[in-house]
Amino acid sequence: MNVGILVPGSKAHPELMPDFMNAFKSCLRVNHCDTSIQIISEYIGYGGKEKEVYERAEKLLLIDEVDVLIGYLDFRVLPILQPLLYTTGKLMIVVNSGANHPENWVAPDNVIYLTLQHSFLCWLGGQSAIERGASQAVMASSFYDCGYFHTATMVRSFTDRGGSIAFNYINNQAHSKEFDIHSLTEFLSANNEVQDIFCVFDTFPAQLFYGQLNSYKGASKLHLFVSPMMLECDALSISNQKYQFAIEGYSPWLPANDNPINLAFTSNYNQQFGKDPSVFSLQGWETALILLKVLHLKPAGLEGSHICSCLENDPIAGPRGALVLDRETHFYLAPVYKLLINPMESTPRFTYTDFPRGLWEDYYKQVYEGVSSGWTNTYLCY
Repeated sequence: MNVGILVPGSKAHPELMPDFMNAFKSCLRVNHCDTSIQIISEYIGYGGKEKEVYERAEKLLLIDEVDVLIGYLDFRVLPILQPLLYTTGKLMIVVNSGANHPENWVAPDNVIYLTLQHSFLCWLGGQSAIERGASQAVMASSFYDCGYFHTATMVRSFTDRGGSIAFNYINNQAHSKEFDIHSLTEFLSANNEVQDIFCVFDTFPAQLFYGQLNSYKGASKLHLFVSPMMLECDALSISNQKYQFAIEGYSPWLPANDNPINLAFTSNYNQQFGKDPSVFSLQGWETALILLKVLHLKPAGLEGSHICSCLENDPIAGPRGALVLDRETHFYLAPVYKLLINPMESTPRFTYTDFPRGLWEDYYKQVYEGVSSGWTNTYLCY
């Protein structure tokens, strides 16, 4: 079976694609399928140039004649590929963080989505703030991070249930010593009744944000509801690091969870590459697990819509838990973790839960009106 991969790059996360590909190939080797699947890759930069993405996909599908196309791509650039996918009928697996969501939730019958569900998990964060009793909150993000739907979904799930945003802090400075949160702390000092903050930052700016907020004299009163990347160990800099404020959020994966499949995955990756796997490694491994399912279907043909219908009834046991392909949206759904770090604690407390399907339906059935704009680059490719 020939597999084409649209490979992105990232200046902020240069490990993204090496981690993805290392885990992808490792999973195939472990399952003795590395010689059964031939990989052809095409580089697409940050994934935001539609013409370039189309040309690379066209080459893989029509010239290289791959059986399956994998794209680490954002939803915003997918519409340009739909005629090509319709014509060839080949299966496409779209992989990304899930910081955005499709504008049209009716998926083509030969496309499936494997994401980290960032937007949905941020939406759950907004719900948590309401459950905690918050009525007002600050929204804090960066110029880059706020260009994706995960910021909007966090705010909307809060405001749709009666909450209001009292102040927006958007940092447009370089992620360096120039980074400061003066305008935010100035607002908080003048408005002591506002103690809840929605935060959406990538790993490195999250470090800077946490560090500076920890020096704010009123930090002990604050409760942060954060995006998934802000719960990464690199973002929290956890090594007996203690913050004065509380940090709460949802994560798609906990590297230290004791799921036997996760333990095997993390152990295998560490032994082969001498480091712990990242979320990008996780996605590479899971993508390979999907291909193993597809490979077993090969005698019945590799027509994309047929594969999708077969996968709907065949859950995948992965490091996160059971991956189940949702019939309505063609998203793979997996269990999630709710994390809470209380003030002056360095160890997160977590709750593991099956995927909340009822809340998922509430989330994807929301109606968005009007024009929306944002980055076409694949988060976290910048």
